[in-house]
Amino acid sequence: MISFHEARSKMLEGIKPLPPEKCRLEDLLGRVLAQDVTASFDIPPRDNSAMDGFAVIASDVAGASEQSPVTLQVIEDVSAGQVAAKSLKPGQAIRIMTGAQIPEGADAVVPVELTEGKLQNEKCKILQAVKQGANVRRQGEDVTTGQLLITKGTRLRPQEVGLIASLGLTEVLVFKQPVAGIISSGNEVAAPGQPLKPGQIYDANRFSIGGQVKEAGALVRDYGIIADDLDRIKETLNQATRECDVVITSGGVSVGDYDLMKQALSELGQMNFWQVKQKPGKPMAYGHINGKPVVGLPGNPVSSTVICDQYVRPLLLAMQGATNIFREQVTAYCDQGIRKQAGRTEFLRAKVKWQDGAYHAVLTGPQGSGILTSMVQADGLMILPEECEGVKPGDVVQVELFCHE
Repeated sequence: MISFHEARSKMLEGIKPLPPEKCRLEDLLGRVLAQDVTASFDIPPRDNSAMDGFAVIASDVAGASEQSPVTLQVIEDVSAGQVAAKSLKPGQAIRIMTGAQIPEGADAVVPVELTEGKLQNEKCKILQAVKQGANVRRQGEDVTTGQLLITKGTRLRPQEVGLIASLGLTEVLVFKQPVAGIISSGNEVAAPGQPLKPGQIYDANRFSIGGQVKEAGALVRDYGIIADDLDRIKETLNQATRECDVVITSGGVSVGDYDLMKQALSELGQMNFWQVKQKPGKPMAYGHINGKPVVGLPGNPVSSTVICDQYVRPLLLAMQGATNIFREQVTAYCDQGIRKQAGRTEFLRAKVKWQDGAYHAVLTGPQGSGILTSMVQADGLMILPEECEGVKPGDVVQVELFCHE
């Protein structure tokens, strides 16, 4: 039996990103960049107004106040997307909208609320002085030509997609999405919507695992539920590993007479490891069939979900060339005592809150591997390392938050 860290290292060993492909702007969310993105021009491309108001020469309004307003001649109106036709001279102003290019000769913008509300005879009254550069967005203050904006290996969020769009790009190179084949096994498992036979339960694993796979940016190919029949299991594994980049199974990896998934993996391909010093998820298996990774998750729904998060998620992100493949860990104060024996890594479902300048964590309740509600109620996983011999109230623990990337 090997440790959690050994097992995960073995699984990730030799994993290389899939080939790059072009991806349209509208499909970029969640994809991983296969190229650096650099700016080919300044953003903003010219100085522009940060406010609706009047473009002025700052020295013209240096003494302006409500008691002693400065009157300027308004020579033009400029809306966003337009460029002033006239240059500003002393004693003049140009009415300007947010985003419009600063006219030649102007060096500040007076917000409209600091002017007299009604224009009379093409004149405006300035009620407050502004400094040179006030309310002006400078050329290149966001992005400068040649600047490295997003690095290869970044998983794209809405804000990165927006930045790529602001560069005028319609497509960029991303790594191909892995296709993950998902298989549930066991005579005791029935598909949702079907009547349950005596002794059966509904299959939750294919759907929770499928959701985790999609969250990690991969594609799902569902092979359904396979009964406890060795030949049928081997046939499905052989097919799935030829059609997919990775195969994820649940059930059939323990030590019972009907735990056939492990046997099929050994007979068809190579078993890299089986059983890990961890809870939940001790009876997990990992190997290769037809050169493709096969991850054998336990059948208990909490075990499969937790182990999928800790192993399959980073595996899929590594296949996509992502720079950050592990969840961010935060330090939290544990607000309860927890019993634990040394010798295995434990993943505990925890509720986490920010209080008095620090994270605080408590367990969701009973931590049995069949209590799927413990995952629903959790904000993250409290990870107690192999050497830990229990936690006292107030001890510091490490927590991986589900909402962090």
